[in-house]
Amino acid sequence: MAEPAHSSGGRRPLRRTAGLLALLLCAAGCAHQETVQVRHLTTARYLPSRYVQVYRKAPEGPYEKIAVLEASGQPDTPKSQLLGSILEKAQELGAEAVIVEDKSQPIGNPLVMNPTGGMYTVNPGMQMIPRFRATAIRFTTEPASPE
Repeated sequence: MAEPAHSSGGRRPLRRTAGLLALLLCAAGCAHQETVQVRHLTTARYLPSRYVQVYRKAPEGPYEKIAVLEASGQPDTPKSQLLGSILEKAQELGAEAVIVEDKSQPIGNPLVMNPTGGMYTVNPGMQMIPRFRATAIRFTTEPASPE
């Protein structure tokens, strides 16, 4: 006896739901997994900025610190991805620049005994936990108040 024509219609929503669930899981896996912690240093709020400059040390001239941003990731997370997340957050806060400190930490012992020479060498397979701290700033025309 042949199946009714409408019986396969009951399986289609299940397939569609399973496909949608698989698509959502893939999208979630591709999403940024790192989060940027924000500690505001001022009550002032600014419009989002278009560009954010990156400094490794404090820039010349007066500026105002508006927030401290911290981001860390899994050992396989590229540092550029973390820095990109910090820059996105700094733009949202209206920062004109960030002063970035690399606070990455090694997993395990960074030195290993070299059996041929009996001296310690840097562990070539050592992994790092990537971590950045950045101070979001805005440039001012008057000197910043002393801390």
